[in-house]
Amino acid sequence: MATGSSGSEAALPAWADALAEGVVLVADDRVQALNRAAATLLEVDPARAVGSALIAVVRDHRIERSLRDGVALEIATRGRRVVVVPFPGGVLLRDVTAARRAAEDARELLAVLSHELRTPVTTIRASLEALSFDLPAAQRLRWLARAEEEAGRLGRLLGDLTVDVAPPHARSVPLRDLARQVEGLLARQLADRRVTLVPELPAAHAWSDPDKLLQVLLNLVENAVIHGPGEAEVRLVALADPERTGWWRVEVLDRGPAVEPEVMDGWFGPHARGVAASSRGTGLGLYIVRSIAERWGGAAWGRRWEHGNAFGFSVPRDRSASP
Repeated sequence: MATGSSGSEAALPAWADALAEGVVLVADDRVQALNRAAATLLEVDPARAVGSALIAVVRDHRIERSLRDGVALEIATRGRRVVVVPFPGGVLLRDVTAARRAAEDARELLAVLSHELRTPVTTIRASLEALSFDLPAAQRLRWLARAEEEAGRLGRLLGDLTVDVAPPHARSVPLRDLARQVEGLLARQLADRRVTLVPELPAAHAWSDPDKLLQVLLNLVENAVIHGPGEAEVRLVALADPERTGWWRVEVLDRGPAVEPEVMDGWFGPHARGVAASSRGTGLGLYIVRSIAERWGGAAWGRRWEHGNAFGFSVPRDRSASP
């Protein structure tokens, strides 16, 4: 391996410790010197590393191979993303973990926004199409009201930019009113699949941001409609949480083939999709449900019930129960 000439150990100038990049000098497969950033990235004691075999210090054959072949590469090591850049007599180690995470967060944000903007955009478009026909005045007003309502929600979604925020406008929300709103917004999907939404909700309220609660219900009901069996019922139920005073357990029950609980839990991760899911989907619906529910102090889950599968979440009943 051509890694530098033999001889007395080389030394790095004092200013090398001020570099953000790690620098490792190598000769005859042994570490001659390394700066503070390299010692931190490699999790080694600089005093013990100097004079040791390169592989004993880097503990990663890919770094050794990069130096040998003179080819830069990016690796995951010690919980970080590191770019390895070889040069005559050593390697440069650049920690790009934060940059890669920022890029991934940006992609995740765009995916979440794309998923959540579909319903209001589709509703507004359908309303505008309806208004192009000669309709009675009462019907025109109803379509206009729906378009205005969804345009307002669209604006609030864009203002949030991410599900990773606490609900900013919590108030008492009638559960039955939200169920009717969900049924109206998903009317086309329900008709296409010949699915009947059966709300079994008490004449009661939940304490939440109405937009966020609507997002959660839309995602759960839409999942049941699209991925459950057609020509069937989907039930929307709410019961007092027996384990947490002052909270509702809200669930959407479908009649699809039973799924194991551990498989369901995996579907709450980002970009997770069931085997029957459409390849066009983003796999973000349940991830968004859990993200929002956890932000108001609740939880989200999937479970089996006697006729199929249930996906649900918990939400405070009133202000006193809200964290």
